[in-house]
Amino acid sequence: MCAARLGVVHSKVSHRYTQVSAGHKHTVLLGSDGRAVACGNTADGQCDIPPLNEGITYTQVFAGGTHTVLLRSDGPAVACGCHALGRCNIPPLNRKVRYTQLAAGAHTVLLGSDAGAVVWKQLF
Repeated sequence: MCAARLGVVHSKVSHRYTQVSAGHKHTVLLGSDGRAVACGNTADGQCDIPPLNEGITYTQVFAGGTHTVLLRSDGPAVACGCHALGRCNIPPLNRKVRYTQLAAGAHTVLLGSDAGAVVWKQLF
C-alpha cells in the first residue's frame, strides 16, 4: 500500500481518508471505514497498527516522534512503536471513563470523558 521511497498511500475511489498525522519519519492515516494505515520508517514498529476485533474501529490517530497512538471506538487507546520511557504504555481507564482525544510527539497526551488529561513519558 505504501511506496517505500516516497511514503505515498494511494486511496481507492471508494475509500476516503478522514485524518492524517505525520511523525518524525512515519505517517498514519485514518480511513472513513475506521481502519488505520501507516507508512514510512517502521524501525521501532510505529507502522505496525494493532489489529481490531470485529465491530471495533479507530476514531483518531496520531503519529508521535517514533510511536503511533490510536483511539478505539470502544474508548481505550492503543499504541505501537518505540517503548522507550513508556511511550506506548497507555494507562488503563476505569469503566466509566473513555478516552476522547489524543496528541503525541515525544510524549503522549490523552483526554478523558471526565475532562481529565493523562500525560506520560518523561517530558524533559
